[in-house]
Amino acid sequence: MILALAACSAQIEPQATQADFDRSVQEYQADLGTVVAAAGQDLALQALGATPGGAPGLPTGALVANLMNLGAGPVSPADALKLLGGLAPLADQNLERGKWDYDPSSPGWVLDASYTGNDLILTWPFDDADGVSHTASLTFDWDNNGTPTVDVREANGITSEMPQDMTVTLAVDGSAAGSLRGQFAWYDCGGTPIAEPTSVVVSGSAGVNDRVEFTFNLSASDTRIRTSGSFSVTAGGDSGSLSWDVWADGTMQRDASCFSTGFDTSAGHVNFQTAETANGSSSSFEFNTDFALNFDASGNPTSAVLTNGFVKVDGAVALTFSGTLDDANGNCVPGENVSLVFADGSLTLEQYLIAQGATPGCN
Repeated sequence: MILALAACSAQIEPQATQADFDRSVQEYQADLGTVVAAAGQDLALQALGATPGGAPGLPTGALVANLMNLGAGPVSPADALKLLGGLAPLADQNLERGKWDYDPSSPGWVLDASYTGNDLILTWPFDDADGVSHTASLTFDWDNNGTPTVDVREANGITSEMPQDMTVTLAVDGSAAGSLRGQFAWYDCGGTPIAEPTSVVVSGSAGVNDRVEFTFNLSASDTRIRTSGSFSVTAGGDSGSLSWDVWADGTMQRDASCFSTGFDTSAGHVNFQTAETANGSSSSFEFNTDFALNFDASGNPTSAVLTNGFVKVDGAVALTFSGTLDDANGNCVPGENVSLVFADGSLTLEQYLIAQGATPGCN
């Protein structure tokens, strides 16, 4: 929450003192950590954590890793575009298919020559936290609902196969334990799709007794990049969740082969919400701001003007903030020109960060 303030005028009356706000943040962080740790012991997540390395199809491994990263929490629009650009395989080959079983005695992955389907299936044994043996499997359906895959051109000119609509299903001991669906649209360069998405919609969940669920959405044009999504964890009667909606307006830079080389952001919006229920009590936070960047004569950003800034705790406004985010006094603690207003008074963002442990000085 504090970092979000440092990274990024509303006529709203704050209803919390600074002490109330600090205490709420600390209690929330402790309770959320308890929920996440408990959910991490679910059998489905243990199975995913025990996936052996070297699974057939290195591009598949990169694809899954990036999809899981998308579900892990908020990412900036520019970072999301870079992350999704890595979905395409790094070599000229098709998406992996076939059934592969992991043999720990080898150790290694063994192709099941009897499988004649069009999916990729990976199976492996693992022991849970109590030492009980299980078998897990992941099934990748690259052409969900009959939607064909597409050949996309990479920046080096190589063509690779990519999905437009895909699913991944997880099973533990033959029973469903998780699923993921990804839908993708690729940038059209004069009639040729390239390895850069213009739209991504991902949703998934995993869990046997507890539950992890996530969504991720990306839309990218030459004037706006936007990401939104959610992530929730349920463990017993406790739960935690977060959601975000972030966009940046500006101008996309592209080279002669249509690949993006940068995005010059001029303004944008950030909204981040999180909530938890633990030990019979609940709490929530919401952070919101709009921003517009200022530039020097060379076109380099020098500061950000923050407007419509507020933080809510349990649905009530705890503080508002506005001003110009910079480091005008050069002490390497930003925020001397951003005002934070609590119910019991106001101070600058710089003063608040120093009170929280930031040390002035650029050493």
